[in-house]
Amino acid sequence: MDSDPDCTTVDDAVTPQVVEVVRRERPPAGKIQKHGAEEFRASKDDDLERAKFWLENTIKVFDELSCTPVECLKCMVSLLRDSAYWWWSILVSVVPRERVSWEFFQEEFWKKYIS
Repeated sequence: MDSDPDCTTVDDAVTPQVVEVVRRERPPAGKIQKHGAEEFRASKDDDLERAKFWLENTIKVFDELSCTPVECLKCMVSLLRDSAYWWWSILVSVVPRERVSWEFFQEEFWKKYIS
């Protein structure tokens, strides 16, 4: 009898192996704006309170949607526009990949736009 890698032989009976595929919903990038998250565009006229409000409001949306840290980071970056997006792109290009995380984003955003 030829061996089939997708089947297991039990007492001379051939039974197919069942592989359960767990699919996780894609990160909720489309949902976050429906729940109140807004794009962030940095400008010279921005005040610290506006940036702080944006960050806190967006974190609340992520909490409501039970986003994982990886999803939070991906979604947050998807909300950055113009110079804010370029700031992040340049920052992650010079930082080791293993340091880039949701916590890292929050720390760096706070340093850049709030403190």
